[in-house]
Amino acid sequence: MSTNILIADDHGIVRAGIKTILKDHIATDNVHEAASETEVITLVKSNFYDALLLDINMPGTDFASLMQWLTTTTPDTAVIIFSMYTEDIYGKRCLQLGAKGFLHKTASDTEIVHAFRKVLNGEHYINTALRKILQERETEEQSQNPFDNLSSRELEIARLIQKGHRLPEICGILNIQYSTANTYKRRIFEKLNVPTAVALSHLMQTFQISS
Repeated sequence: MSTNILIADDHGIVRAGIKTILKDHIATDNVHEAASETEVITLVKSNFYDALLLDINMPGTDFASLMQWLTTTTPDTAVIIFSMYTEDIYGKRCLQLGAKGFLHKTASDTEIVHAFRKVLNGEHYINTALRKILQERETEEQSQNPFDNLSSRELEIARLIQKGHRLPEICGILNIQYSTANTYKRRIFEKLNVPTAVALSHLMQTFQISS
């Protein structure tokens, strides 16, 4: 039986590179591509995929909602998260939301192939960096990272605030309404118990949350 794989990334050159790697090392002739959350949903509705490589940084993607939809709609599809952000930011959250693996965008060809082979074999792919993070957080519950309490969208907006973006700019970047962005900002400040953007930036530096 042929293995069906979906690569979701908004950069065509990235999709082409991953597709070449997989066709050279994984027994599959069916590698489809998606450039947006909408395309992912459309393709998943009409095809079954054994594995999905999902870039959570695609513009307009509500990562948490998409993962919930995927795990409900196609629970047998092994999702590997593909991100420009490091394991300490999204690794644990991705696994909690149902992903079977996490790859940083600097991953080597060998690591990408290894990750796909693991998840296609019904296993989780947890690299050394993520395993270390999970072990440390398991043994240090008393010093829990407050950013773990933020949703993926809230964390994304917190990063933009730390970079100095004002709400109107954030609205343009994420294609959301001003009222929505303002609600997210208020929730972020409440959850982290910070009064200002400066205080938020200091807290992010304390917990080594890079922008």
